[in-house]
Amino acid sequence: MSNKNKTTVLKVLIERVHSLKNGGKLNEAIRTAQTAVDTARRLIETDPEQALNLITSLELFGDLLRESNNYADAESIYIEALEQTKTVNSDNEQLARIKSSLASVYDFNQSPEPAIALYQEAIELFTKLDPPSELDVANLRNNLGMLYKENENFDSAEKNYMKSLEIFERILGQDNAELAVVYNNLGTLYYSSGFFAQAREMHEQALEIRENCTLVNSTDLGQSYANLATTLHQLGNNEDALQRYKKAISILEDSLSNDRETFSIACSNYALLMRNLGKKRKATSIEKRAQKLLRKQT
Repeated sequence: MSNKNKTTVLKVLIERVHSLKNGGKLNEAIRTAQTAVDTARRLIETDPEQALNLITSLELFGDLLRESNNYADAESIYIEALEQTKTVNSDNEQLARIKSSLASVYDFNQSPEPAIALYQEAIELFTKLDPPSELDVANLRNNLGMLYKENENFDSAEKNYMKSLEIFERILGQDNAELAVVYNNLGTLYYSSGFFAQAREMHEQALEIRENCTLVNSTDLGQSYANLATTLHQLGNNEDALQRYKKAISILEDSLSNDRETFSIACSNYALLMRNLGKKRKATSIEKRAQKLLRKQT
């Protein structure tokens, strides 16, 4: 097959991958993406100038592997894509995407050092675009905040969360789900660092947004009620905490099939508060009911 025909076939394959993915046919899309990558690899053996097509095929394949939770293979594909970017004058936006995708793989695999480095490189690239891709920067700042929190670097976590908040609020306004996520993460950061009053303010803000946001899912709303309840309990506002726990569990129970863990944690914390208030029988009843509901989901 001539290089011209290979290039045409490759374009057809890439278009088919997008079509299959948009149609929800993930396994078929992965198979076709693998074929596209193989075709592109053969193409650059005789035409190195086709490296950009290989990079595009690798990025698409890596994204699909990551979507299917195959992080090990996605990592190697993204690394190959980055190696190929060194051979050509690649597009900075694509380079930023690949770096951020590989960072998310390292993040998932609990490898914070390479994840942080790649997130920072991607942020720099997204910032330098004309115009800057600020929403991508905001999302990556939020990811960095979570990584720094996990590594107990409070100041860096807070700094990145604050930068993320500023961008989301300026571009999307005050009532959007992305903003609520960052407020929730800030609340969790402050709580884990012992700043309970600040944590309450952040969780209240997240809850207020999620209550007014039409695009929020019920699990996130229940999470906000549960996080606020835990903070109120820590501050000694037990009656308010009880009301928030009841609301949280009611919401999370309706979406139990989507998030068992958040429901389980909320019920455990609710039971703990009951025990602290001397209501041991009620605490036991909460735990038994939660266990029964969770068993039904297995």
